Amino acid sequence: MTRGSWGLGQASGDSLRSAPRRPRGFSQIEIAIAVVVLAVGILGVFASFAFAIQSTRFSGRMTQAVTWNRQVLELIRVRNLPFTVPLPPPEESGLNDPPNQPFEKLPDLNAAPFLNDLPLGTGFKRSIQVRRLSDNVADYRYTVAEITVTIFWTENGRPRNVSMKALHRQP
Repeated sequence: MTRGSWGLGQASGDSLRSAPRRPRGFSQIEIAIAVVVLAVGILGVFASFAFAIQSTRFSGRMTQAVTWNRQVLELIRVRNLPFTVPLPPPEESGLNDPPNQPFEKLPDLNAAPFLNDLPLGTGFKRSIQVRRLSDNVADYRYTVAEITVTIFWTENGRPRNVSMKALHRQP
């Protein structure tokens, strides 16, 4: 039995030569498109890394600011500072900083009354306001002070701040 009788058939040499052959490999256009898609993907990954680094830096500074804020509030409350001076306190006491000051004019974190308590050169500044809840001596709120501490810093040239309030009762 011949090979052709099994139904496999034989290809003639003429039919192979007449069919157009497709070149192997990729065209320049296909490669260019692949390179552009790959470049866009790589740029997206690098942009996300840059954003992640910036967010990490910001969250670190925010955590430091919250920690300093809590520490300042606790120093004021533990030392009973709102009731060691007349309320509202004078500006030189360090417990009544002028509101809405530009960043450059704000007192440093370790300014009075915290000269020996907080470190120098933290890059943070602060604003403290202390006031009584009531001006009426007969009102129970007269013996309660509201303490507002705001910690400021700059991040990429932009001012940032964290503010906390606490109540302190006169012992």
